[in-house]
Amino acid sequence: FEVIPSAYNERYEVVAEYAKRDLLQSGWLIGEDRISKKAAMISAGYGDGRAVLIGFRTQHRAQTHGTYKLLFNALVG
Repeated sequence: FEVIPSAYNERYEVVAEYAKRDLLQSGWLIGEDRISKKAAMISAGYGDGRAVLIGFRTQHRAQTHGTYKLLFNALVG
């Protein structure tokens, strides 16, 4: 996600963001320049509640078990 400055920025909070460089730790990555320095997860105020926007697949079979915490905290938090 890319957060653009606006009058509503106080409603958004960047929870996690991609590194500025050297994103690939192992494996294969196409488009590193497109996601570097961007928000990976945003929490946004919506009505009386909050919406959590996750820009990566936390439930994917190849993700680490640590990413499940992000998904479950978004569901119950």
